[in-house]
Amino acid sequence: MNNVDVLEQQVFAARKKLSTQEQLMVNDYVENNSVSAVAAWLLWVFLGLFGAHRFLFKKPYAVLMLILAIIGCLTSILLIGLGFLTAVWIWWIVDAFSIQSWLKESRLQAAYKGITQVTGKSVEELSGINYSSFNGASFVNYSNQSQQPNQGQPQNNFDPNTGQPINNPSSSSMESQQSSSANISKSVNDTDGDFTDFSKPKE
Repeated sequence: MNNVDVLEQQVFAARKKLSTQEQLMVNDYVENNSVSAVAAWLLWVFLGLFGAHRFLFKKPYAVLMLILAIIGCLTSILLIGLGFLTAVWIWWIVDAFSIQSWLKESRLQAAYKGITQVTGKSVEELSGINYSSFNGASFVNYSNQSQQPNQGQPQNNFDPNTGQPINNPSSSSMESQQSSSANISKSVNDTDGDFTDFSKPKE
């Protein structure tokens, strides 16, 4: 799971906790602070060979792409210059397949900052999702969920030798206690005074 996927899950989980008015404010913040798709594609088409689209998204190696393009243009008369221009042209085509993911990342980053400014709370606090990486893999820890096993649910025990289910001792003991209390209640019914059977829940 890469950083964009992590950011997307955090933002989506946090936005579910926002009111309608807060979501509208976050949408306005995203529109005003994220990279425009029209501007990104225009820069890629007309000035992409000089790395203009990389400067717009603040991506690494933008300066390197610009230097290679300038060297290629200045030495285009020589064969070396054509080699530089060919390398930059291939790089320019490859970047076209990354622009959509860069636009998505830009909007998620703007939403991340917008949620914090609108609510005054961090995205991690609102989403309840904390991420930690270990050896390049991402693990999710839902802090608002308890890790204790479910209580009050029957558990099946099996004999390791025969594979047959074993009766729950607690249930059998409860049954014996209920039968004994029933016998006691029958014997006390003939006595004077009131008798309350505490073995049964009150209605």
